[in-house]
Amino acid sequence: MQSAITLLTAVAGLSLAAEAYDYVIVGGGTCGLVLANRLSQDPATTVAVIDPGPDARSNPLVGDPASSLSLLQSSLTNWHYRTVPQTNASGRSLEIHSGKGLGGSSLINGMAYVRGDRAQLDAWEELGNPGWNWNELFPHFKKVEKMFLPEPWQVDLGASIRPHNHGFGGELHVGYDITRQNTSFYSALEKSWAALDQPANDDVNGGSTRGSEICPQTLDPELNRRWDAASAFLWPVADRPNLHLINGTATKVVWANSDQSIQASSDISASGVKYTTPDNEVRIALVSREVILSAGTFRTPLILERSGIGNPRLLKQVGIEPVVDLPGVGENLVDQSNVPIVFETKKPLNGGNPYVSFATAADLFGANTSQLATESQRSLGHWARQVANSNPGLPDAAAIEKIFRIQHKLIFKKGVTLAEIFTAAYSGVVVSTAANLLPFSRGSIHLYDNSTAPVIDPKYLTVGFDLTSQVAAARLASRLANTPPLSDLAVGGLLPPDGTGDSHPPPMTDAADEDWKKWAADAISSNWHSMGTAAMMARELGGVVNPRLAVYGTRRLRVVDASIMPTQLSGHPTAVLYAIADRAADMIKSDASSSHNTRRRPNIS
Repeated sequence: MQSAITLLTAVAGLSLAAEAYDYVIVGGGTCGLVLANRLSQDPATTVAVIDPGPDARSNPLVGDPASSLSLLQSSLTNWHYRTVPQTNASGRSLEIHSGKGLGGSSLINGMAYVRGDRAQLDAWEELGNPGWNWNELFPHFKKVEKMFLPEPWQVDLGASIRPHNHGFGGELHVGYDITRQNTSFYSALEKSWAALDQPANDDVNGGSTRGSEICPQTLDPELNRRWDAASAFLWPVADRPNLHLINGTATKVVWANSDQSIQASSDISASGVKYTTPDNEVRIALVSREVILSAGTFRTPLILERSGIGNPRLLKQVGIEPVVDLPGVGENLVDQSNVPIVFETKKPLNGGNPYVSFATAADLFGANTSQLATESQRSLGHWARQVANSNPGLPDAAAIEKIFRIQHKLIFKKGVTLAEIFTAAYSGVVVSTAANLLPFSRGSIHLYDNSTAPVIDPKYLTVGFDLTSQVAAARLASRLANTPPLSDLAVGGLLPPDGTGDSHPPPMTDAADEDWKKWAADAISSNWHSMGTAAMMARELGGVVNPRLAVYGTRRLRVVDASIMPTQLSGHPTAVLYAIADRAADMIKSDASSSHNTRRRPNIS
């Protein structure tokens, strides 16, 4: 097949220019660029990546590890999504960051490289995903990674890894920031954590996250440069003649037989992607093998819905004819929340390294853990009904309760970590971001009027246990700030979350629960780790893709991005997403080699 074949195709009465490829990947983010790299390794295979974002290489902030905050504020690199007003967050509309440009959110995130707990990945199998577990993903973690061992002075600051857990020959550079040194700050932090019975973790990526350390980041310490997905997987191979970048916005999947409807007995087959160029020209990218959606948690479900895949009731409301009844599309949105604990220091500190501590339920609740485990287990059915009633597109409460029982077991029997305290010093302040990692609440993302904008409703804190966990995490961060020797660095009490007088500082550590809950509802933000809107789960549980990442009810259509992750992890999604994409590429290649279908230009009618 030629690298690109231009033809004129009639679709719905329109004459549209089209090109044909073996694979079309929608989205040039963390997962999409791994797929582009791997699938284009065969020079006889043509691959196209459709993405609306710019080439970010000319932006000097993107490569600078110290510029994450500036990148978050820029509309050049951030889509700046907002939720609908959140009832349980004092009615506020919260901002959710998402990277804009080739590289996706890897361009603007905090670069933390934390895989999560082994037991959490193993639990994915219980959701109808045989073969998705820690041991299966572990070779892919190592394959994509190029770890830079910490220097002796970085070890003195708290950097620690076990080499056998890491890869040293991959494309993704992982290491420790060379520019931020403050031994006294780390020493104070380490001693305060030890006083709170939080041990040091000698490798946060070894399968257990509990404890404190500096977490590695996706950066090159020798170049002092952020290593995003484009730097790792795209630009080194961008001159491959069979790899094509298309600047455009994908709108929908094109089906091989346009007259197929929801009543059809057989799966419908994807034959291409309709997209709009920056000049508002509508075009089609055809495929001879597969369409792969890697547009992310917020965009992938919208593309599916515009293509007629989703909840028929919701689709008809926006004038879309359903072709696959798949009500899980856009549902199961799960995002972490966080609150900041801030104090002013007596002198400027230079300790911006990500000092992190992960805490279990026992660390948060102490002697009350057993009672809380029993009470919460009794409440799982009630929580499931709450979530089902607030999300009409989800399956029945019994299915949700099954998911909740798996998560409850992870928290209280497997001892996975439930909270993260992420601490850094910035000039004259120390900020500890306390995150609730494993919320039970579920929300949704859907089309509003068949436009490109998502309606995002995470429904934070719908389940009361989430607020209990968020408060416990915040209390732990407050205790840290008030524990010497770290507290010896402070001037006065804790500051308001935004560092100004426009909001209220947190209550005293031993204040009543109700005071903490009111403050947390006023102060929570998104932790920017949204996932699950095209979940890899059994269809009866609300799943959208099967264990091969193929969309139920379709052929030649897969999803590979954060939307397929069925549950949250005690970590940061970046590391897991790179491994998922690498494993998905192997699956796609394997399925292609075992297929007896001849390679041909697809027809559209």
